[in-house]
Amino acid sequence: MAVALHDPATPAPSPPPRRIASIDIARFFGICLVFYGHFVEQVMYLGNGTAAEHYKWVYSFHMPLFFFLAGSAYNEAKLQEKVRSFVARTARSRLVPFFAFCLLLALLSLFLPGWFPLAELDSAEGYATSTWNTLRGLPAFNIPLWFLACLVGVEILHFALGRLWTRTRWMVVAALGFYLGGVWLNRAYDFFGSPYQFWFLHIAVVGYAFYLAGILTRRSALLSTPLATALVAGAALLCLAGIHLTYDLNQGPFKPPFEAVVLVTGSFGNVFLFPLTAFLGIGLLLLLGRLLSGVRILERLGQMVILLYCLHGIFYHFVNPPLAAWMAERLPMESWWLLFWSAVVTAVSVAITLPIAFLLGTYLPWLAGRRRPDPTVQPKVA
Repeated sequence: MAVALHDPATPAPSPPPRRIASIDIARFFGICLVFYGHFVEQVMYLGNGTAAEHYKWVYSFHMPLFFFLAGSAYNEAKLQEKVRSFVARTARSRLVPFFAFCLLLALLSLFLPGWFPLAELDSAEGYATSTWNTLRGLPAFNIPLWFLACLVGVEILHFALGRLWTRTRWMVVAALGFYLGGVWLNRAYDFFGSPYQFWFLHIAVVGYAFYLAGILTRRSALLSTPLATALVAGAALLCLAGIHLTYDLNQGPFKPPFEAVVLVTGSFGNVFLFPLTAFLGIGLLLLLGRLLSGVRILERLGQMVILLYCLHGIFYHFVNPPLAAWMAERLPMESWWLLFWSAVVTAVSVAITLPIAFLLGTYLPWLAGRRRPDPTVQPKVA
């Protein structure tokens, strides 16, 4: 039997990075916050002041979290792949889920009444406008997918520039530069909904700063360094307190109609307070992931997040608006009651979505941007 020998003059290929449980669990908690935030958003539209506070709290960090986690899970060996390979991988992992789930909701809208704020879907013109918006990255049929569109731009930026950040200090300077430049750009120009909106490249500039922060954190080995449970729990409580103390200090300037951080519209508020609260929130969820890293079911749920995220558009467009109106008429929705009922809606929504996501991931993995496993290839045994 022939044995392949490695040429010592040729660098050995980098192995894929090991999955870190805290990242997967933080990702699952993050998608739960997406479900929660989009439900309280509908309650807020009904004039509920408490819902507006909850909305501002969640939105102060939950989307920066996803950019950060995308960077922390990035395999830096991919910087060496060829352009064709990068384009094929991006199309498979980002564009296929984006267009597939936009198409799904477009078809559902033909039969179900829904809330589509970017265009009235009551005419051929409305569908044509929404289709054009979707093609330029503004997913009118499935608005929550804006992050997936933006992530395409972030990953293109890193593929083009990532080879430059060979030293940690250069990456730190790059992250600061992209953050400040992105904030300036979005304050100077209002891209959202304008003819110049194209795959959220204006948000990708800021998102890339958090993406680089995730890569830096992964490089530092902080995510895998053993820490005492009491220390992790104490740090998580400090992060929670920090969010509560700082999220409302950010008083703008925001873009109307929201008095809150809303990344999709390019609204960040105070240039210093926004990243402060965002990183406190990122720290909170990663620390919670550390505390629960032995709970295998949470790790598994974190690995299913892409499908939970894509399916969430069904609740955003078809379920949340009428459900929020129905509950507001019949149930107490102030103070702690809002937290309770919104948490119940979130838990039930996620529970309904999970078996669908599991079936799609098992039988139609391409919808999640994954290839179907080759049954002729035996898995490697460590």
